[in-house]
This record gives sequence, C-alpha cells and structure tokens, in this order.
Amino acid sequence: MEQQSDRSMASEAPLRAVRLPTQLTDLDMVVPYALIAEITDVSLPEGSIRLGRNEASMVEWRGQQVPLISIEAMNGEPVPTIGRRVRCAVLYGTDPERALPYYAVLLSGVPRSEQIMPAHIESAGPQDNALWKAVVRIGGRLTAIPDIRMLEERVDQMRIKETEGAGQALS
Repeated sequence: MEQQSDRSMASEAPLRAVRLPTQLTDLDMVVPYALIAEITDVSLPEGSIRLGRNEASMVEWRGQQVPLISIEAMNGEPVPTIGRRVRCAVLYGTDPERALPYYAVLLSGVPRSEQIMPAHIESAGPQDNALWKAVVRIGGRLTAIPDIRMLEERVDQMRIKETEGAGQALS
C-alpha cells in the first residue's frame, strides 16, 4: 500500500524545466532543466548575422566551436533581428552516437526556470511539426516540447554543412 502511494506522489512531482524565450508565433518552448549547460552571450563570426532555416553559425563557447541555430528559422518563421553579439542557451547533446557534445539555441530574452506540475499539462491536440515531441497547454499557454533527438539530428546536419562550407572556403 505504501509503495503505491509513493508512486502516485512521484508521478505528481513537479518537473523542472526552462522556458526558452523565442519569437515563435503563439508558442512558448520548454526544455528539461538538465539539458541546459549555460545561458550566455556569444559573438557571431564576422559577417555572420543571419541564421537561415537550414543553417547553423559556428560560435566560440568556452574555447570550443558549437553550432548556433534559430528555432524560428527551423520552423519557417522570420528570424529575429540580431547583431554580432547574441544571447543563447547552450544545451548538452544527448546522443552518444553523434559528435555533438553541445549546441546553442538563439534566445530573444531571458529564460526562466520553472517547476511544472504534471496535473497542469493539458493536451492541445495533434501537431504536425516533426521538431515537436508534443504541443501542450501549460497554465493556459500553448507550449512546445521539442523532440530533442530530432532537433540534434537537424543541428548535426547543419553543423556538418557549415564545417564543410568553411573547409571549402579555405581551399
């Protein structure tokens, strides 16, 4: 009997997440808190103040190059106007099969850490975007939960394309 009540309490335990501010139309985005390596400012390489739908810009973070992507561009929406210095969330890569230990997501504001009660998550119906694992309502707000593996696959493809392009430019 005690085990059963422990399980039901565990399923109602709050989920720790970070709401990442983007300029997605009518949609917030949350990721698990454990995926966030750091929220920071980075400088874009000279002449790289544009992020396209299938493009990543390589930026320096803690002495290494990481791909920076725009969730808005990946969803076919206008990319926020950006300057040479941008705020991003650096996320841990989760797939050991990929050589993608970190990647960065362009932010349009300051992210917020929050605790989400499972009871406050409501279904928002089916969605047709492969980038989202689910689109739900949390506290009345339409919120996207990204499919991290799909996101990492797309980022990795963009990173490889960017790296190959830079190698060809040096030839």
